[in-house]
Amino acid sequence: MVHTLYNSGANGIWEHTLLDPSVAKTGRRKPQSNDPVHPTKADFIRAKHQMLAFVYRPSREDNNGDDADVSRQLHSSVRTSNLETSLRLLSQGADPNYFHKEKNCCPLHVAARAGQSSQVELLIVYGADPGAVDPQGYTPAHYSRSPLPVQFTIEPCV
Repeated sequence: MVHTLYNSGANGIWEHTLLDPSVAKTGRRKPQSNDPVHPTKADFIRAKHQMLAFVYRPSREDNNGDDADVSRQLHSSVRTSNLETSLRLLSQGADPNYFHKEKNCCPLHVAARAGQSSQVELLIVYGADPGAVDPQGYTPAHYSRSPLPVQFTIEPCV
């Protein structure tokens, strides 16, 4: 997943506050090639990928307070292989556990049903609950299996 995101240009998301001069107030910088691996580069990599320390996090004013809109966009995005879009939506405050009332499921259900394992991984990294159940009692693992059970009579979440 990280390799795919890196190849699609996700460093612009992961390093936003380091790259954007209008946002860079931390005084932090990317390590240089001659910097020591320990602790300089190791600490930077941990901050970048585990702590997401340099990701742009919009204020309520920046996204007009509409967290549900970015969450709905995420719900739709995870059925595709475009990880960068999902990462951008998550960094903008999309809820990985958003329950779409019309579709009766969460983004993790959608990604699993669509066979998007990298999307599943990304959602879990951002805190999606792999044990979440939909109104029919199905977890994302149920949706990842094919074919769906015959007794499934309510329209599947997608």
